[in-house]
Amino acid sequence: MIDIIGGGILGLTLAYELIKRGTSVRVWERAPTLGGLMGRTRFNELGGMECDRYYHAILSSDRTLMGLFDELGLRHRLRYTATKMGFYHNGTIYPMSTPLEFLRFPPLRLIDRLRLAYTILACRRITDWRQLEQIPVAEWLTRLSGERTVRHVWAPLLRAKFDGDYSRIPATYIWSRLVRTTDTRTKGGSQELMCYLPNGYQELIDALAAAIRQHGGQIELNTTIDTIQIVDGHVSGLVVNGYEIPTTNVVITAQTPIARRLLPSAAAAVAQRWGQLDEFLGIVCVLLVLRRRLTPYYTLNITDERIPFTGVIETTNLINPQYVGGYHLVYLPKYVAATSPFARMADDELRTVFLGYLRQMFPDLRDEDIAAIRIGRERYVEPIHPIGATNLIPPLTTEIDGLFLANTGQIYPQLTNGESVCTFARSVAARLSSRLVQGTPSTLLTRM
Repeated sequence: MIDIIGGGILGLTLAYELIKRGTSVRVWERAPTLGGLMGRTRFNELGGMECDRYYHAILSSDRTLMGLFDELGLRHRLRYTATKMGFYHNGTIYPMSTPLEFLRFPPLRLIDRLRLAYTILACRRITDWRQLEQIPVAEWLTRLSGERTVRHVWAPLLRAKFDGDYSRIPATYIWSRLVRTTDTRTKGGSQELMCYLPNGYQELIDALAAAIRQHGGQIELNTTIDTIQIVDGHVSGLVVNGYEIPTTNVVITAQTPIARRLLPSAAAAVAQRWGQLDEFLGIVCVLLVLRRRLTPYYTLNITDERIPFTGVIETTNLINPQYVGGYHLVYLPKYVAATSPFARMADDELRTVFLGYLRQMFPDLRDEDIAAIRIGRERYVEPIHPIGATNLIPPLTTEIDGLFLANTGQIYPQLTNGESVCTFARSVAARLSSRLVQGTPSTLLTRM
């Protein structure tokens, strides 16, 4: 039996993969629902319409996800859409969806555009990411794309992603992002093909939960893990909602700062080691439910530093509006450090500030166009991996027998998304299953 703490997409996929390999599992989730960041939000004021709390995309190149959809009978539910991307620069929106539009982007000269194209091609040819892990992302991009391209394209994107400070970020970030996103292009690169499930990732979450329960796995909701019990260097149990539950194997899928809080004093050395790399960006996100379309773009990137949100993500340019009550969904996300004033800003003020800047971009947006608004906040979303810190990433195993850590902070250099999370969960399940079958001490397992 393996106890999994966390009922998000990682914890559920891990549980499913373990059950496939013949291992009994229990999943413990603090919330009343499963899914974590990939869960849904409900609008009772709009007749009970539901949509994703945050925006998530599925790429046509996501091989692990496609395999899961096949296994769980969801592949026929997938819908495919050719999406568009734009850039908001100096008060004007420029399309950037096709190679021709890319070559016409006014802020860049011909040589800049050619160097930008070369950067993308260079990323596709790199197979050993470790050479990039020691190089600051801005330095690497300047070398490939040139200073002007960095100033007009890369720097605004990096500032938005890392709340203004990307000085410690290695080149692996852009490499991983470009490799993933360019896989979505159709032959010839003329269109970006993406896909979705009509009811979002919730369909995958529900299917995973059903498969886990069908094969004897347990899923417990509304359960707070107070601590993990450790005796003589071995996991001996969990304290759940004040009650002791015997167990010998525990996998924590929560983000590292949260995972550390679950450890008793007997695991102080483990907590200290995990704390060497436990920095995460949070997110605040204003979700607008509109009665009309705002833009033709799925993603509208923003180069204007004055605008606080990362971009304008209109998911109903990917998802057919019929699946969300005929409305149009616009997400205004901002990644925030713990010290960011936006992280502490009250909902009413955040709504006023974000809507004010959105109306600067779109002066024709009227109050009557807005059917509903939701504010989303998460403290730990994007793990930060500084330059040269790969060796600080916590391993799967610990010196405490039966105690394991498997979370998004270990998914490196890949970006955190549905595909990378499910691929990671599958690899963790294979290692844990091997340990149970062979009886190998956890301290002898290799680092993730």
